[in-house]
Amino acid sequence: MEKDIAKVFISYSSANEDFAELVKMKLEEVGFSIWKDTNQLMAGDEWRNVIDTALLDANVILVLLDENSANSPYVTYEWAFALGSGKIIIPLLVEDCKIHPRISVFQYLDFKNQKRPWDKLIDLIKSKQSSQKDTIRVSDLTIEEFETILARSKALINAKSKTGTDDVKIETMVNKLSKAKSNYHDFLEKTHTILWVDDRPNNNIFERQALETVGFSFELAKSTKEALSLFSEGKYVAIISDMGRVEGAREGYALLREIRKQDRQIPFFIYSSDGHLPAHKLEAQEKGAQGSTSGPDRLIDLVLSHIEPKHLD
Repeated sequence: MEKDIAKVFISYSSANEDFAELVKMKLEEVGFSIWKDTNQLMAGDEWRNVIDTALLDANVILVLLDENSANSPYVTYEWAFALGSGKIIIPLLVEDCKIHPRISVFQYLDFKNQKRPWDKLIDLIKSKQSSQKDTIRVSDLTIEEFETILARSKALINAKSKTGTDDVKIETMVNKLSKAKSNYHDFLEKTHTILWVDDRPNNNIFERQALETVGFSFELAKSTKEALSLFSEGKYVAIISDMGRVEGAREGYALLREIRKQDRQIPFFIYSSDGHLPAHKLEAQEKGAQGSTSGPDRLIDLVLSHIEPKHLD
């Protein structure tokens, strides 16, 4: 029956198009349903939505590993999205390359040599597909749930567009999504609140959306006084603050000083236009902050590296 056919998504860099097509042909010969973007993206499609839909609908994600794919934000986005959605990932090593730590935990199949393990790949897909339990498929989701995950998955892409630079790496999706529960509903429903202090909160909408992807929620404050009032009333897992506000050019540090009088442990991050400069990073650390940055990708890395999973239970 069609429902028993393994659905395989091939993630690869365009430089390895020929090998990706070979993989597709080999797997289709044994009856697998294969999704490969160059064949299935039609003109006019909103390509990110199409890819997200295909990833959610697949049983197995094959990641073709080579130097180009290792450096591709698109390939990284695809396996990060799959990882966060609880999908089965099988890496195929096409050439020696640096393997991301999140991918290195999976046992790869070595396809570098002429004697390629096609039979082993086919058997592995069959065994993974038959043992897979409670896979979340597009058909299992409500329209609202599906729209939510699509919208949130684009948060870092929007942040990149906003900054207009290449500094925002899509691979930070890995760090976010891998923190999420493999159960989709837990992934959406469980929240942990961060206090974000900025007199211009519209400037960090996309960054908040990216962190909301893994279950964080936010309370916003526009001043030190408002932030301290909120902090005294609620429990937060972290604080993010800008630096200069109407109250003063170094108001971020003023808030940090007052917070440290009450709590020596809560992670505190400075997020400002000069936050990436070495002098600012050093000063922030000396004053008791866990980090200082101006980049949305680095901010997300900082938040997740300092908030231990045990604090999220």
